[in-house]
Amino acid sequence: MRRRLALLERASGLFDRFGVSVPLAIAFLNHWPTEIKSYQDLVTTEAWKIFLSCALYELAAFALRRAVKFATAELAP
Repeated sequence: MRRRLALLERASGLFDRFGVSVPLAIAFLNHWPTEIKSYQDLVTTEAWKIFLSCALYELAAFALRRAVKFATAELAP
């Protein structure tokens, strides 16, 4: 169980470090606009998807960190 938790902790660290890169890579592959000059550009183009997906990945990384923290605290003697 401790080895699995250590593996989950390493995966959590990698996801926390590189998780935001995933939506940015998807944006570049889908040719979404990555340069925004005004609010109108943000609304009329699909650039808002980048911000939304980055925020969702940050929330997922936070949830994963908290899950690992709770699991390690529960196994501690």
